[in-house]
Amino acid sequence: MYLPHKRTLSTNLIIGSAIALFVYFLKESALLEFLLAHAAQLLARLYLTLALNRLGYLTSPFSLLSDAVCVFFAACPWTYLKSASRRLAATLCFGVLLLPVAVAVYRVHNVILTSPLIVLGIAVAIAVETSADRLSKRIHARIVDEKQEAEFSILGHLTHNVKPNIQIAKSPLAAVLDFLEARGVSGEILARRLDGSEETVGEALQKAVLSLDQIGAILDSTRKLVTRQIRREDFGEVAIVALLASEIAPLYADRLRIVVAGDDQLTLRLHRESFVEAINNLVRNALTHAFTGADTDRELRFAVRETRSRVIIDYTNNGKSFPSNLCAKEFLTCGRKSHDSPGEGLGGAWIGKVVEAHHGGFEIIRDRHPLHFRITLPKRGI
Repeated sequence: MYLPHKRTLSTNLIIGSAIALFVYFLKESALLEFLLAHAAQLLARLYLTLALNRLGYLTSPFSLLSDAVCVFFAACPWTYLKSASRRLAATLCFGVLLLPVAVAVYRVHNVILTSPLIVLGIAVAIAVETSADRLSKRIHARIVDEKQEAEFSILGHLTHNVKPNIQIAKSPLAAVLDFLEARGVSGEILARRLDGSEETVGEALQKAVLSLDQIGAILDSTRKLVTRQIRREDFGEVAIVALLASEIAPLYADRLRIVVAGDDQLTLRLHRESFVEAINNLVRNALTHAFTGADTDRELRFAVRETRSRVIIDYTNNGKSFPSNLCAKEFLTCGRKSHDSPGEGLGGAWIGKVVEAHHGGFEIIRDRHPLHFRITLPKRGI
């Protein structure tokens, strides 16, 4: 059985005894009867006042006009002031200002205005709305915290179990590559890519090692990305056109053609690992959703251009048309995908997190291209 701390129990007993003594005082003295009688007297006076002034608070054109004006002026701060405390304070001040006006109108015209009560009701509505909004935000924040804790736990488990296996896989690949180079056979032709170029044994092994390195970088950066713990110092200047051409295009050269257009000297502050994975998700989505096995002329294009303060990346492909019923917000939401999609709806969610971490924007452009995404990123990063 749980026994509370002695000091806590003593404090609670003292408070309970004080409440009991106060109740006994009310019961034994005449204070309670006096308060009830005084309240009944006030109610009776109010009733008599209303009964004698029945004609004074009946609806009239003047009172209707007054009420309409008060509703309008009370609704303005409710609508246009951003701070809840300012909305409530402005409405209450307006109601206080109406009290002398109502008294003057009653004395001169013998008309009781209901405007102060209407404004008071609006103030109560603002207070209720503010309380409900704060409660909703608190519940939402708690859900987000629990979600991030779950994500952190899952990612920690993946990192702990997958990264050692990546190192185990990289070691024999590197050894085989050194073995082949030592014997001068790493330049032997292994396969021919879709664009007609030849791929050597050494290039194939280097591509495998690069893929494993990117997987390791993904595990390192995912925890920071999903829990929004990317630091400013984690960003660096990156030549974006060279990045797309040298680290993305070669990985998929045997399955599709990737064209990168733009100024090779254009640099951008990026969180490199997460951005590379976002682009990889775009390419993998195209391989999964945009093309069929019968397609031979598979092509993806990245057109990079800059404005004074931003870099714009236009991504298009010549595959299937992007679903017309899927908007940008749904595409970037975890688990949201078209009905005929075989995927899990996670690629778009990753892209959305990367764009958000870079304080950028994402658009779906509906034009002559079957698919056209536009990613806009600030040059300065975060």
